[in-house]
Amino acid sequence: MGPGRPCRTGRGCEARHRYPPREARMTITENRVLQRPSPITTTTRVVVGSDGSYWGDAALNWAAGHAWVRGAELQVWQPADRSTIPTDVPGDIGLSHITTTFPLLHLRAGSLDGDPVARLVQASRTSDLLVLGYRGHTHSYLGLGSVVLPLLQATRCPTVVVRGHHAAVHGEHHRVTALVDGGDRDAAVLRHAAEMALTHRAKLRVAHALALPASRPELVETDAHSALAQAEAQLALLDRCPSTCLEVVRCHPYELVSRYTDTDRLVVGHGNPRGNQCGTITKAALHHAWCPVLVVR
Repeated sequence: MGPGRPCRTGRGCEARHRYPPREARMTITENRVLQRPSPITTTTRVVVGSDGSYWGDAALNWAAGHAWVRGAELQVWQPADRSTIPTDVPGDIGLSHITTTFPLLHLRAGSLDGDPVARLVQASRTSDLLVLGYRGHTHSYLGLGSVVLPLLQATRCPTVVVRGHHAAVHGEHHRVTALVDGGDRDAAVLRHAAEMALTHRAKLRVAHALALPASRPELVETDAHSALAQAEAQLALLDRCPSTCLEVVRCHPYELVSRYTDTDRLVVGHGNPRGNQCGTITKAALHHAWCPVLVVR
């Protein structure tokens, strides 16, 4: 399928493929058996942890806006020990502002006693989405907060880590970007990315990194086209699909996470199907993305 031609999903996708030069293209002959992705479901519970810090407050507002749009319940967990929280932070860590901004939002609040990671992991077992800030009060101005990676390794639901520019955090770009690699996890990544785009009335971009030069560049080219062909077919199986474009980008996969400055959400897989540790691309996204990152298990 050439650039500018309609996507075969038949659902209004704008398939503006940014492929390598025509002379470098190859015909995809590999047949893949696709597994039908689960249908898009309504989010019923969103869990967010906040300590009233800048990113904690950003996570609280992001989670509240998402829950409000989805008609979901919002569970807010705040530290029981306020010794590390500055005195100028409101006692309710901004919940009164949330109830005013998002009327009729079903909100429940609780305190995190003991290990916050264990408590949030337990809450994630009965939740559809967990939302965290990039870092909190107790962490320096550089790097991830101390609970982010342990939570991503143990959580039982997709997790959004709120970070990035103001415009992206507030959804001003109206675009969701999903990173695919042609693996088994792509179906889940695309399903959650499509759901996010539909929920927030945004367009969907599906991107695949083409790392060149390589010892066998013709094989890399074929794999790149095959990954996008598989992504297109997976989107076609969804009940609903947002306006979509698919791109091949000449760069290393870890460079792709910081390439897009015009997106509101970056959707990535957990990155390590054989264990709980996050993959290299996922960690790169958490440290360098210009927008909130949705990590799909």
